[in-house]
Order: sequence, then C-alpha cells, then structure tokens
Amino acid sequence: MRIATAVLMLVVVTACGPAAGPAPTSAPARPAESKPAATAAPAKPTEVAKAPDAKPTLPPSGQAAAAKPAEPRKVKVTQAAATLAFLPINVARYKGFFAQQGLEIEQLSTGGGGPDLQALISGDVEFNAGAGTYQADAFRQGQKVINVFNYLDKNVVNVAMHIDIARERGITEQSPLKDKLAALKGLNFGATRPGALTFQQAEYHVRSAGLKPQEDVQVVGAGEGPALLAALETRQVDVILQTVPVAEQAVARGKAIMLINNAKGEDPALVPFNMENVFTRPDLAERDPELVQKFVNAVKAANDWVLKTSPEEIAAAIKPDFAQMDETVLVAGVANVKAATNGSGLLDKRAVANTLAMQQQTISVDDVYNLFVDKFVKAAT
Repeated sequence: MRIATAVLMLVVVTACGPAAGPAPTSAPARPAESKPAATAAPAKPTEVAKAPDAKPTLPPSGQAAAAKPAEPRKVKVTQAAATLAFLPINVARYKGFFAQQGLEIEQLSTGGGGPDLQALISGDVEFNAGAGTYQADAFRQGQKVINVFNYLDKNVVNVAMHIDIARERGITEQSPLKDKLAALKGLNFGATRPGALTFQQAEYHVRSAGLKPQEDVQVVGAGEGPALLAALETRQVDVILQTVPVAEQAVARGKAIMLINNAKGEDPALVPFNMENVFTRPDLAERDPELVQKFVNAVKAANDWVLKTSPEEIAAAIKPDFAQMDETVLVAGVANVKAATNGSGLLDKRAVANTLAMQQQTISVDDVYNLFVDKFVKAAT
C-alpha cells in the first residue's frame, strides 16, 4: 500500500478502508467517493492505501460476548501533499490512536497547499493539517479558521540544487548560506504551485539573496513530489523545494545536493516556524467540541509516540504509505521531522512572527496568534 499523488490529484488514505478522491479547490464540486471538493475538471479518484483495523478482542470461553461497539465516526482531514510533514496523522492512523478515540479517518492530499484549507473553509472536511502560512492568507482574505494544535514548530521545507548546477557554480552542501543564495541568480526555482508555502518560501530565499523573484530568478509551479523530482532531473528547473523528504530523494538519487537544510535550522530566520498545525472551523469547534477534542487527543498521542520512538520504528509503522520510497531516505526524513516535532502542541508567538515575516504579510502577529485555541491541547489525554 502506498500514497501516490499527482498534481492537483486528491489522495485518500483511510484508517478503516481504502479511499480516494480528487483535489479540493476554492470552487468545490463533490466527487463520487469523497466529500472534499474537486477541480473544475476533476481527475478520477485513485485508491491508494488502507490502514488495518485492530482486531476485536474475543471474551474468554464461557463468558458472555461484550456489547457490539459503536460504529466509528467518519472524519476527513486534508493536507497539502503526501509527504512526511503530516507524520502524526499517518502515525495516529497506523498506531490506532484515532481508532481509540472512535474515529475513522480519511487523509486527503491536494497536490499543493491552498486547496486543502479551502476544503475546510467550504465545509467539505472537518480538519486540515497545514502550515500557518495558509491560515494567515485566509485571515487576510476575511476567512477565519482556528488552530487547535501546533505539531511542527520548525521549518521542514528543504531546498535541493541540481548537481551539475552546483558543480558549475562551485557550491557544496558545506558552502556558507550567503554563497548558496547568491548562486540562485539566473536559475529556475521549482515549487509546487503558486500561492503555496513552497512558492512563498522560494520567493523568500530569492529575496534573502538580494535578488528579485521573477526577474533575477524564475519561480515556477512544477507540481508535488514525483513531478517536482522529474522536473529537476530533466532540467526543467534547476532548484526545487518541498517538505521532507522530497529534496532528500533528489540527493539520494545522485541528482542533487542539499542546498538549504531548513529542517536542521540552516536558515536561522526560519527558527522557530509555524510549520504544521491542526486547523478547524470556529463553528465546528463550538457545535461539536467533543469531536475536536478526540481528534486532538489522537494527534497528541501520535506526537508523544514519535518523540519517544526511534526513526527506524516510526518509518516501519508508516511504510505502507511510502512503499516506493527508499528505506534509508524514509528513515532520514522521519528523523528530520521528529527533530521538528513540538512536544507541547502549543503555538510559539515567535514562530508566528518568523512565518509572517517570511511571507511579507501585512497582518499583525497578534491577529494570527489569537486564532490559536489552547483549551483542546491542555485537555488532551
């Protein structure tokens, strides 16, 4: 079993059964097999993965059978891409933390950030696992979503440069950051899609070099994961960035060097960072706080498990979702995400400030920070 996405394809990963669906957009149309909205010309849903249910425990011989358990509540959560940035959601499915809360989860990937949050706003899903950049963009447009759990507080969007370009420009992984940034001049920088965190961060790295996006460096949307890697390997773009472990895959294939390892804090301006959160709608949290609490309980349990478990064991637990990935790359990617995991689940105001600065947002830090509702984290069991 594996997660396999295409650009703007919706990937469905179900805790109790297979699922699939096309990517949600801001003008949703309901696909046949899942509620998240689709593009105007939606691709046919593709079955991708199934997480096994825990087998029921039978009563000892001679004892009466227990009452039939209640049916789990079906819940949908969107995410921007099928990467390790959403590790606790994958872990909570495979380790049974959602099942323990009576939830059956569909994990939906939209092939780039933006449509994933729009599916939440439009009411097609209950939760979104996403970067703080999208919440800030939505707030600036008058759309309010609340943050109930910050599970990654460090940036895990890494940058890879084609190995031939690096050689031509005398850049190595050990080069100073300022030299790496200066080497971007005249290149094509591949991100997932315009408006996505990757696109905004690519433009940020260009500006950090004293260069102008779309003048000195072309930033282009090239898709997620496999599409982005293919664009780099065929020299359609010279540099790519996406959440772990996409850049790592390019390096492992011998096609690239790691230009900027943000997961290891190479760019200090991005530490801390409002990287990944659990978002929901204010009306849902008010109407059904029990559901929000159960979801947060499961994610908190997954986060706690990740922090006390080796990368090798974590990788083994989620391997069905990354079946085609090299084992070494998967373990290394998991280790990077584990290092970025926020054990408290509480949002750091400095992370909000750094994220808004990266985006060049005009809204205030308090505007975004005040959208964090901490009562669910504090009550998590």
